[in-house]
Amino acid sequence: MWPSLVWAMMLVGAGYVTRSPQQEPPVPPAPAPSAEPEEAPSPDAVPGELAAAPAPGTPTVSLAEAVEVALTQNFSLLGAADAVSAARFRYGAAKAEFLPSLTPAYERSETGSAYSLSARQRLPWLGGSLTASSSLRTIDDVPLPESRSADLRLVLSQPLLRGFGPNATFFSLRNSRRAEQAQKRSFELARQQLAVDVARAFYQVVQQRMLLAVASQSLQRTRDLLRASEARLKVGLVSKLDVFRAQLQASQAEEAMVRSQAALQDALERFRFLLGFPPDAEFEPEAVDLSHAVEDELEPLEALVTRAREKRLDLQEVRDQVGDAQRAASLAGQNLLPQIDLNLGVTGTGLGSTLGDAWKNVDRRVEVFLSGSYPLQRAQDRAQKQVADLDVAARLRSLRQRELEIDSEVRAAVREIDQIRKSVELQQTGVDVAAQQHRLATLRYQRGLASNFDVVDAEGSLVLARSALVGLLTRYRVARIDLLRVTGSLEVDREFAP
Repeated sequence: MWPSLVWAMMLVGAGYVTRSPQQEPPVPPAPAPSAEPEEAPSPDAVPGELAAAPAPGTPTVSLAEAVEVALTQNFSLLGAADAVSAARFRYGAAKAEFLPSLTPAYERSETGSAYSLSARQRLPWLGGSLTASSSLRTIDDVPLPESRSADLRLVLSQPLLRGFGPNATFFSLRNSRRAEQAQKRSFELARQQLAVDVARAFYQVVQQRMLLAVASQSLQRTRDLLRASEARLKVGLVSKLDVFRAQLQASQAEEAMVRSQAALQDALERFRFLLGFPPDAEFEPEAVDLSHAVEDELEPLEALVTRAREKRLDLQEVRDQVGDAQRAASLAGQNLLPQIDLNLGVTGTGLGSTLGDAWKNVDRRVEVFLSGSYPLQRAQDRAQKQVADLDVAARLRSLRQRELEIDSEVRAAVREIDQIRKSVELQQTGVDVAAQQHRLATLRYQRGLASNFDVVDAEGSLVLARSALVGLLTRYRVARIDLLRVTGSLEVDREFAP
């Protein structure tokens, strides 16, 4: 009895416990390897506290600085700015049609010479035109006393049906102005989208850095597990299966490191390209603290939807396009009317021995007359009117469709932020549980209570949980900016002010 009692006390003092016959006998912890690796961070460290800083010595830029640079150097945005300038030039040319146009002319031949000056002015609002011309001519090869002639013509033409009114008069001018306005709105929308893209690329780099840190620490822990398994195998405390399992885990961790490094380089090159720099430019996004990133409270959904319908530039453009289609339909209906013009003219012709005498002798006459025309073949005009009416209906449908799309975009953005906020809370709990599971599995393995299968499984769960949490924290930053964009509240210069 005494030998049995002493043996039981020795087992308890050594830390062993009774195990079933199917389990391997308990073993003491494996001896530490001769070369101790550097101590890895705790497996339950918060992702925002990981060593995910830029490469040492590399210049860094903040998000505000990155957006500022992209707004001046991004290739797509520069093309949009050129489109705005081109539309402005075309609008200026359309306005010039309402300025007086002067055309001087001079002719010289064997029989004589001629001087002429013509002018034309379009009348605003009424759609009429005022044309004036004068000419002086000399005849050298005819020996007549009155070899000089003068001609004067001033005509005011005013349409009464077709072409009358401000719609017909300013149709081209308004189209040019609307084209310039559309390009300006498109440019501003491009600026907003570029800011969101730069923010997404910025935080993608931050995310890949943190994922690389997660993979690096996982690889370090896996290598420690492999060395411990090999040491235990040498003294016969574990089977070869434990070593194979640890080797496979180490290989997978190394492959994850390679993928993380490649993904980080891709993210850096994408970030630099958006800023208008070559892929090998020497700068990176600065380190970002993602703690307390999901504490913002959102406004009510109805208020956000209402704001989006009021402030979204693309929706304002669709509304104006409805007005453009209605103006075009009105003009197409007016073009079906006959062309009837009221003309008021002052004409005169004079002869003399000198140009001065010819101008003094001009016999001026005032003429008032009506001119009209009505083509019998109106198939093309009728077709244009029908097509214009169809375009109005299509624009109204597009307006309704765009309103529904914007409502859906706002709701989706709000749902994404709410989902991220809830997922972060759940994932933080998951990281804590996975870290505790990893510690417990490691402790059981060190005390010989289990194989390293549980350690390998806990390591994979921990890496997945921490990677998911990193992705959620970075997604939230981008989602918050994108919500401002979809509600039409993103003022790029103010939101990303240094």
